Amino acid sequence: MALDHLAVYLSNSCNLACSYCYVSVNQGPPVSLKFEQIKESIDSFYAKVAAPKRKITFLGGEPFLNWPVFQRAATYARETGGEDVVLQTFTNGTLLTPDKLDFLERAGVHVTISLDGRKADNDKHRVYFKSTERSVFDDVLARLDVLPKENLGVSLVFTSETIDHFLGNVDYFSRMGFGRITFNPELYEAWPEAKLEVMRASLRGLTRYYKQILASGRRPFQMQILFAVMESLEQNKAGVKWWHDCHNVVLGPEGSYYSCDKPLTLEIGKAAAQRVGDAARGLDWDKRGGILAEASAFVEKDSGGRDEIFCPMGVYLYAKEAGQDPRPLLANFHRVAEVFAEGLSELVAECSRYPAFQELYVDTRVV
Repeated sequence: MALDHLAVYLSNSCNLACSYCYVSVNQGPPVSLKFEQIKESIDSFYAKVAAPKRKITFLGGEPFLNWPVFQRAATYARETGGEDVVLQTFTNGTLLTPDKLDFLERAGVHVTISLDGRKADNDKHRVYFKSTERSVFDDVLARLDVLPKENLGVSLVFTSETIDHFLGNVDYFSRMGFGRITFNPELYEAWPEAKLEVMRASLRGLTRYYKQILASGRRPFQMQILFAVMESLEQNKAGVKWWHDCHNVVLGPEGSYYSCDKPLTLEIGKAAAQRVGDAARGLDWDKRGGILAEASAFVEKDSGGRDEIFCPMGVYLYAKEAGQDPRPLLANFHRVAEVFAEGLSELVAECSRYPAFQELYVDTRVV
């Protein structure tokens, strides 16, 4: 897979403490990127990756906690990268305001809000840091109430506890008017077999539901996850082991580059072996390549050369840094990821004949 994406982690601070978050937020000393570090990273990324295949994602922690730096970085990325570069951010939505959204729309930054569904499902895992009295769902919905949603995205994580309500939650967001809805299972949870069957049934239901929307002539919401699925399916069909070389450049919140984002699960400073340079001195591409080659060789041997729809290398890299045996973690990852991949592959096969599907996923730039 060709390098095309710069992931910028603005800080390791967040006003939430979501149970499944893969980033080590609010742990260890707080660190935040300076604009100059982001500028150096954007310049290096643009020099390495030719237009138009460039995408930059601003992440956290909660990226809006670092709003002045976010504004400067997004403005610089747009002004120097032009209209072709895709800019996006993922936010928990608790700090979103009309003024912020106005800036993001003018800068051409795609905004995706993390919500896991209706109140009971969302607030099961998405809670405030050091506070259990306020509802994250209620606070975000109050902010969204006055905002237009057709250009906003929403992203939900479903777990074995919330999978039973998955389709209802997708429908809820669709009725709210979100233009983009994406979703992922908690891939690192040890799902009971019975709940994996529920996931299978839910994804079949999603296929039927989406086909009804496509057949009705109504404008369907876009599912961002399908871009990755469709690209992976094409690469697998061509016999390409696309996941052997990560398409991301990862800039951590303290200004270091990492070979993958999963080592950021550990506190800053505890994944030193995964560092491959820094914003000031540049990225060590040879070291990055060596780390990824080691990871892909282990996974390939462990998994028997199977085709992958979702990248498994982060499991190995996290396990290595955490001092754990990666094999049981990889086995669990595969059993969950394969159910998810099978369901979405079936959806693509069933829906791809509709003109509206082609318009959204084939004729449109990946967001």
